[in-house]
Amino acid sequence: MVRSAAILVVGLTWASLFEGEERERIAVSSQLRAGAVAVTQAYRDAWLANDSERVMATLTRDAVLLPSGLEPIAGEAAIRKFWWPGGGLATTVTAMEQTVDDVSGSCGVAIVRGHGSLTFRIRQDGKEELRTQRSTFLNFVRRQPDGSWRITHRMWSDLR
Repeated sequence: MVRSAAILVVGLTWASLFEGEERERIAVSSQLRAGAVAVTQAYRDAWLANDSERVMATLTRDAVLLPSGLEPIAGEAAIRKFWWPGGGLATTVTAMEQTVDDVSGSCGVAIVRGHGSLTFRIRQDGKEELRTQRSTFLNFVRRQPDGSWRITHRMWSDLR
């Protein structure tokens, strides 16, 4: 229940406008949102650093990728092979933007929905090509026993 007098007090947090159980529920929701957004940003930052170990550290060991138009890719070994194939193209991420449009969830599990773009350079046989792709994405994230958040499933759909 919102107290109308409390609305006039400067410096109150959103959760402080509520009492008891309602206040606790909002605080948990804020923590969930913060953790879900933080791991999504860490994922982006790892790609911008072109650091495969940092990218993998944002995922659970049993994570599943659901790329646009492809079969699911499950588990650490399969994900590494998909993103960093041995003897494959030399690919460097040059820009990545992600906008979080919505976060929902409870009990340490959240869904992050957003959109963004990825620009990367491909080098093969002495030739270089720059590509940009726009996409929408869903990250399913879960709080880990140590309190950190990791992506369990990442789905994206390329936009034309």
